Amino acid sequence: MTTDDRDTFAGDEAHHGPGVKAYLIVFAGLALATLVSFATNRWAVGDLANRAHTSFAIIMAVSVVKTCLVGAFFMHLIVDWRRLYYLIIPAFILGTMMMIVLLPDIVLAWHQ
Repeated sequence: MTTDDRDTFAGDEAHHGPGVKAYLIVFAGLALATLVSFATNRWAVGDLANRAHTSFAIIMAVSVVKTCLVGAFFMHLIVDWRRLYYLIIPAFILGTMMMIVLLPDIVLAWHQ
């Protein structure tokens, strides 16, 4: 192995993004949020008629926070936010085109 080959290992590159400590803190936050969701669900079981909407709102808020944490840290959106546009914009264009293309089939099947 020459010295040029040793310089190209992936482990030798500079690390960008959050470190292990940040991942462990996010993991602890996700575990705590999951505990809050389960506790809220358990709280609502006793009087479901009166607590259903409140528990639903709390669980949805907790799941939005968990989704943002996972997306930001584990999917590296904090570091690669600019690259995301190259993936999101074509997905929105293709999704819109697919809805327009399938709309006649959906409408015709609905009327029958």
